[in-house]
Parts: sequence; structure tokens; C-alpha cells
Amino acid sequence: MFFDRLYSIFRTDNGYVTQWAEDMQSVGTFQYRLKGFRDPPVDHYGRPFYLFAERINTLKQLCFGSITRLQAMFTWIRNFFDMYPHQPKFSYLFHSDYSHDSNDRLPYADNELLTFLQMMQAHGYLDDTMLIIMADHGARFSALRRTYQGKLEERLPFMSIRMPPKFQAQYPTIMKNLRLNSHRLTTPFDLHETFQHLFQFHARTPYESKSNRSFSLFELVPENRTCAQADVDQHWCACLDWHDILINTSIIQQYGRAVVDFLNKFVSDHQQDCATLSLLRVIKASRFEVNERVLKFVGANDVDGRIPKFQSDLSQSLDETRFYQIQLETTPGQGQFEVTAAHDPKRNTFDIQKRHISRMNAYGTTSACIAWKRPEFREICYCSNLLVHTNVSSKAIIMNDRTTIQIKNTAVNNSNVHV
Repeated sequence: MFFDRLYSIFRTDNGYVTQWAEDMQSVGTFQYRLKGFRDPPVDHYGRPFYLFAERINTLKQLCFGSITRLQAMFTWIRNFFDMYPHQPKFSYLFHSDYSHDSNDRLPYADNELLTFLQMMQAHGYLDDTMLIIMADHGARFSALRRTYQGKLEERLPFMSIRMPPKFQAQYPTIMKNLRLNSHRLTTPFDLHETFQHLFQFHARTPYESKSNRSFSLFELVPENRTCAQADVDQHWCACLDWHDILINTSIIQQYGRAVVDFLNKFVSDHQQDCATLSLLRVIKASRFEVNERVLKFVGANDVDGRIPKFQSDLSQSLDETRFYQIQLETTPGQGQFEVTAAHDPKRNTFDIQKRHISRMNAYGTTSACIAWKRPEFREICYCSNLLVHTNVSSKAIIMNDRTTIQIKNTAVNNSNVHV
């Protein structure tokens, strides 16, 4: 499928000159597992340049000659502003090199970003520009991701919006809404809705959202908005109250086996290519705990609605379905997954769905045998042709451990080595 018809919000019929580039072509927004575009989707499209640069620039990963890739991207933005000083412009530049595989290199961007913003401010480019600095998600393949902080960062990417000074002075209500919305549940769908609002900003009739799942950020987002109302699955919702539970309970072990069964069934039509997975270990488990005071609330005890009335029997309002989240590791391949599913105690079953499964560590080329035939299998499939190499490597490591033990003349015996 090509995406030419979908990317039309900033086409020339809206009067904007457009610019777009991403620095990692293998994981491009519309190229990773997808076909991209038949024709350039914007007036100034960076993909041809980056494809060529990746072929000839094999020595310095983060640089183009004497400057960094990020500096080159910032220079291209400045050239874009200089070329069209009096025309409406939309520029979308996405930089991944510093952060895609690890957070460790992110500090490299600090001074470069500061210098770029100072330049934009000094030359007056921000006098009539809505500036958005944002991320798409936090780290997904790292030790940090396996922490609670990492889980939140994956689900709560950074976004900031800076409006021109004249706009701030002319529209104080909108600025108040923007600031309040920064403390409320918002999604990228809301940003898209904000762009739609911007195009109709001077229309005679007030702007109305075209979708129930999104709001313009120029308007006030409901304070009590839920993930369900924002079309955010529970697996990705950061507003839930999760509590860690023991991993050696029967229900969690059952959950782990059910997940592995699901993974094997998902790739079952290519079982000749993909090795059968087994549960190696459960890493962590948690359960969504609902607020009992919310569940027991039935109304007010006074005419002013200030004194809450609660029922005493929680079972009258409690839905028996419970949501569990599990982190587990499979073998072969040591794939680590995080899965959210609902448990039905009456049937003793888990409702496991592919869209509620996250791969927590990188899979690299371990699914290369199936990558192009069935790209949706990439994060699950461990190619069977790797099993021979895995067994040889495992034996070599064990033998090396035995040799080390003998050299050190420790008290550890061979039976401990096998455990």
C-alpha cells in the first residue's frame, strides 16, 4: 500500500510550502514494513539525499564530513526559511541517530539544539512560527525499558509547543488552554486536530472537531478524559494504577504459558521457518487495581452534592474481569515481551491480542528468514536455521566456564555449572 492519498493535510491547496526528512531510512515512518510513497509527498523531500548519503558515508555514523547529521538537518531548516521568507511553511524533521538504539548519546544533541533555537530566535524566524519539539516514544530496547520509569517514558513521549509572541498576546484564552492541556491526557491525534483547527483559524464559524477521539489543543481538553475516550489501549495507558504481584503464583504462570502459546500460534503458518518458543522465565507481573472508592460511589448524601455516598458491598459494582501485565522471556532467542491482557475468572482465560504485546529487547536479524515474507512476525519469530549455531555457542560458553573454574581452582563443582 502506498500512502500518497493519506498525506494531504499540508499539500499546496492549503498554501504551504512543505519540507520533510528523516535521518534513518530503514525505519522511516512510512517505509518500515511499508511501501512509502509513489511520488514525493512534500515540496522538499529529504529521503533521496539520505539514501544516497547512507551509501557513500560508511565511516562516520553520526557525521556528514566535518559536521554532525543533526547540524546538517538544522542547516537545511534554516535554508528552507531563507528560501521562502514570505510564504506559509511547514517543516517536519525527524532525527533518530542519537537516540534510536540507546539513550546514552542524547546529550550530544543538547548544545546543537540550543544553538539552533538561539539562531532561529535571533534571526526572527520564530516571530511568526508555531514551534513543536517532540518525541515519538521512549526507549524500547534497553535496560531502562525494563524499569517502571522506562515503561512510563515509552508511553509518555515529550512534546512542547511554543507560539509566536504576537499570537500569545492576541489570543490569551488559547494560550491558557494550551497551558492547562499540558497537564491533561493528550495524544498525537489531538496534535493533528490542532493543525486542522489552524487551517480554519479565521473561519466565520467556530471550529468543531471532526472526531470524537481528538480535540484541538487550542480548546480545553476535558479534565477527566480517559484512555478509552482518547482511543488509547489499556496496554499503552499510563493513567492506570498497576501494582506488582508475585510471579510464582499459579495464575501468573498460567498467564505466561498462555502468552507463549499465543506467540507460537501467531506464527504457526510458517512453523517451518520459526522455531517453537518456550517460556524461559517470568520477569515481572502486575495487576491493575481499581479505586474501590470510585467503584463504591453511588451518589450524593446531600442536596449540594458535596458529601459522597458509598455502598458497602463492593461485589455489587465490581466487574470480575481483571487486567494483568506480564514481562517474560522466551527461548530460543531470549526474546523479552511485555503483554497486557484481561483475565476472565469464570472461564479462567486470558484475552491476549497482538496489539497489546511489546517486544522489550532488540531482535536484530534473528527473524531475517521471515522479515520480508511476513513482516508482522519480525518481533516474534526466531528463525529455525539459527538453532544449530545457538547450540554450538551454548556449548562453547559452558566449556569456557568449566575451564575458568578449573584454572581458578574454586570450590564450585561441575554440578553447579549445570544448574
